[in-house]
Amino acid sequence: MTGGDDEGDWIEVRRVTDSIGADMIRDFLHEHDVRVAIRGNPQATRMTWSQTSDVLRIVVAPGDLQKAKDALAAMTTESSHPFRGAAPIEDDSERADRFVKPRSAIGAAVLAVIVPIGGGHFYARHGAAGTVLAAGIVGAALGMVVAGRAELARTWALLVAVDMIGAFWAVRRFNAKRIPSEGTQRRWALVAVVLAFATTLLTAER
Repeated sequence: MTGGDDEGDWIEVRRVTDSIGADMIRDFLHEHDVRVAIRGNPQATRMTWSQTSDVLRIVVAPGDLQKAKDALAAMTTESSHPFRGAAPIEDDSERADRFVKPRSAIGAAVLAVIVPIGGGHFYARHGAAGTVLAAGIVGAALGMVVAGRAELARTWALLVAVDMIGAFWAVRRFNAKRIPSEGTQRRWALVAVVLAFATTLLTAER
């Protein structure tokens, strides 16, 4: 043993009757920089018919007493510990991500046509963008039916095309776990809706 503490003053921290167990405890404490020794006769053989055995005492340097207590507590505790901490708690969202299947970019584009109310972006889990596009598509359809503005069919077609093309890339972002924030989705979708209506109005005036 090394260190300034006199081994005669070392403090007992554990008693065992098994030399193998004593060696394991000593090695464990060594791994955690604790000055440790075994007192007793670790080489003594216990007779199978004997009801007694030599007691082996695990002693540590006084300066390492607290460190030894912490390390020994870690051998039996089930709670988080600096030496043997519990397994990291997995976030619910991370656990759920394991079971989310990748989405199909082609499927998103097809769905945008089959369900022309932002269906492509909803499928790609870009709900904020899908909501804005759906509002624009429904608004264009109502304008055609209620107000009799046939030119809004162009707006409707443009927004469905935006949903179809945008959903193709939105699925890729979803699969890569790089979904933009809802604010970002709303901004670009709103720009697309405004441009679609503006394009229709400008071409209708010619």
